[in-house]
Amino acid sequence: METSRTRGGDATEETGGIDNVELVEVAARSAIRAGRYLADQFHRGIAARQKTGVHEHDVVTAADGHAEALIRQELTAAFPASVIVGEEEGASGTGEIRWYVDPIDGTHNFSRGIPLFCCSIGMTVRGEPVGGCVYDPIHDELYTTDGRGVRLNGVPAPAPPARPVPMVLTDIPNAGVTNDPVELSLFTALLAKADVRRIGSSALALAYVASGRADLAVNADVFAWDIAAGGALVTAAGGTFVAVPDEPRTTRPGGFIAWRQGFDELGTVTLNALKNLPALR
Repeated sequence: METSRTRGGDATEETGGIDNVELVEVAARSAIRAGRYLADQFHRGIAARQKTGVHEHDVVTAADGHAEALIRQELTAAFPASVIVGEEEGASGTGEIRWYVDPIDGTHNFSRGIPLFCCSIGMTVRGEPVGGCVYDPIHDELYTTDGRGVRLNGVPAPAPPARPVPMVLTDIPNAGVTNDPVELSLFTALLAKADVRRIGSSALALAYVASGRADLAVNADVFAWDIAAGGALVTAAGGTFVAVPDEPRTTRPGGFIAWRQGFDELGTVTLNALKNLPALR
């Protein structure tokens, strides 16, 4: 993804002749197919193993790879001239359309029987974000956008009621980071201003901000496939999404913050603190 800061606004149905609505429909169909497989595996129980790579605390299951394969199959059949960037299998293909696929965002939760995980598929055309979908298979909730608002299970997401205390979703401090004073300071500052929760899925956190269930989400340890779809949802809902320090990455982790309308003050203060984290400089 080549955008680092966006605020929601109007969007068209097409990007240079490519139908964004069709892209989202294909992504949604792919996510639902993979999600139904994951729901079956979730209820059966599945073992996890430590994932080699960036972080010692990451885990992966056999279902991750199979779910991504199902998604790749659907996307390739519909749009053979496109690039698929997946968490498990990396990048493949060529074309102006680029898909960012996280087959299970929230693998720790999935492997432990905690029903907070999702399939996330975001898309860009010539480097510009055009839409995305996040599917929670356990609760059968499908969040989609083609850039013109957010839909939950096919209907416009309702406006949330006013609430007296902001809700923030964050995985800061990150697992594996021991007593980082800057991260702890950011977390402490959030605790003083909001109800802070850790749900273990950046894609779901962004979907919750887009739908108004949460007011702000911030993390410092994500890749492009974690946030491509969720970032599109937030901006389509009129909120603000910022990748830190620059655009979302595929080779090493970065950070993000997103907030919905009416929370600019909290969002701006938290963004400035996020930029000061040593891991994101």
